[in-house]
Amino acid sequence: MLYSVSELKEDIRIALDQNMTSEQLFETGDIDTLSLEEIIESKIVDAARLVEGTAPSYLLNGGKAFGDSISWDSAHGYGSGRILLPDDFLRLVSFQMSDWDYPVTLPITEDDPAYAMQRSRYPGIKGNPQRPVVAITMQPAGQVLEFFSCMAGESVYVRRAQYIPIRTIEDGMIDLCEKLRRPIVYRAAQLVATSIGDTEAATALLNISNELMK
Repeated sequence: MLYSVSELKEDIRIALDQNMTSEQLFETGDIDTLSLEEIIESKIVDAARLVEGTAPSYLLNGGKAFGDSISWDSAHGYGSGRILLPDDFLRLVSFQMSDWDYPVTLPITEDDPAYAMQRSRYPGIKGNPQRPVVAITMQPAGQVLEFFSCMAGESVYVRRAQYIPIRTIEDGMIDLCEKLRRPIVYRAAQLVATSIGDTEAATALLNISNELMK
């Protein structure tokens, strides 16, 4: 959902006013109004990345579609395949091939012991349509989504593929997961408090942000 950066900045300022323990920072000119506004705006994108990158998957919504081009490891529709992820990829929301029983929301990585099992010659060990597996790996071409696996042949297609992108501010607006707006506001306030040296307020604001994600 699109949000006005100016409104987010106002909410962040309110969160700071409610939690700052070093009010003199705002009153003595150590940080003037203009520079504080610049600090607040600079933390919004960082806060969005931190919160949306770690929030429980059930709090994610929307996202951008991907998966237009699949490279199959063997024949089309049989076995595993891979999809090159967009440059702005932050995290997976959901991925499902058309012959899978359900979508995958939590991918594994190359460090996960289950990743090596996906190369097993035994079908019962690696992912299959009844128990699909998705991995996010780094390849020479960039970040890649690998999926395991399919059995339906030529008719197979990507049924669902959504991801959360790295957020950017455009024309004074930013797209955020609706359920994570408030955690992002408090996380941005925490980053601001940290940058101006109020560690007590930063700790309180971080705790609020984390509580709002439960």
